[in-house]
Amino acid sequence: MFGSDKELKSLILDSLPEDGLSISALSRLLNEKGFKMHRLELSGYLKALSDMGILRERDIKPSKVFSPLQSKRKSIYDFLGEIVRQEDEDEDKRASMALLVMNKLFRRAVMDRELRMCGLMGSPASRRATDKERADAAAVASKAGIKVGGSDIAIVPTGNFSPACNRVVADLLIEMAGLKLLVAETKQKTLEEG
Repeated sequence: MFGSDKELKSLILDSLPEDGLSISALSRLLNEKGFKMHRLELSGYLKALSDMGILRERDIKPSKVFSPLQSKRKSIYDFLGEIVRQEDEDEDKRASMALLVMNKLFRRAVMDRELRMCGLMGSPASRRATDKERADAAAVASKAGIKVGGSDIAIVPTGNFSPACNRVVADLLIEMAGLKLLVAETKQKTLEEG
């Protein structure tokens, strides 16, 4: 039915709205998406996720309603940091790759703070943003709830978008949109198969 518990958990978290769903409503939603699971089995799984602190369980008579805990949701920065750490061992290359991806996605200079929010400490291949680029980036970041101080710098990548960056963007989309169930698992060819 599911490739792993991680895939099932992602599907459930992606399917639950902020205000939550009853077990019956979630079961119907999963069925509509083509994933059939007995209601009692789903109930037990949701209870386990609640016990682990991943979901919040509320009694709204006559149902139990489950909703995601907001603090458990990952940000784009969390996902991006995890993905680039799998791409390269070199901390500077990781930072460069993350900067390139954010610059391409956000269509602006990137605040140094955003790079640190990815958990990356390397020095990316970059230049300091112009005053206008920094002001634009700071305004957008502030609007998104990121605290930007007067001394925070903005940077612009100097490297080129590479095939590795394309993989990072694809993996980021798969992770954030919960598309793992739609992705075919590929086997890496060995030299003998060549």
